[in-house]
Formats: sequence, C-alpha cells, structure tokens
Amino acid sequence: MAENLVEISKMSFQHENGQVVFQDVDIVIPLGKITAIMGPSGTGKTTLLRLIGGQLTPDQGKIIVARKDIHRLS
Repeated sequence: MAENLVEISKMSFQHENGQVVFQDVDIVIPLGKITAIMGPSGTGKTTLLRLIGGQLTPDQGKIIVARKDIHRLS
C-alpha cells in the first residue's frame, strides 16, 4: 500500500468572522507524487496550506502529515 504524505479527514475551518472556508473536507496527498492546489483568488488555497503547516488549527477533523497529527504536537 502506498504511503500518504498528507491525510485530511472530515476537516472544517472558519475564520473568526464566521466565514466558512472548509466544511467536511477529505484530501489525500500521496508521498512522492506531485500535487497542485489550484483555484481562483479567495477560495482557500493559502488557508489550506496554513492548516497543513500547523499555522492554523481546524475547527473539526484531523490533518495528518508524515503520520503525525500536527495539531497535537507540542
């Protein structure tokens, strides 16, 4: 079975002003594969990368990077 670099499951996030950016999102990014995140301005690309990088915390769900739940790391 192929290993995944990023696994996002049932993730939801909204800004402090209440604007919902993601709701119940599932994404798998396989290890060693090229993956593009594309879309128009304002659709959440940078927010998604900040969630994956641990700069933001999802309201619900899990984000696993390299087999670690990055939001549970100290």
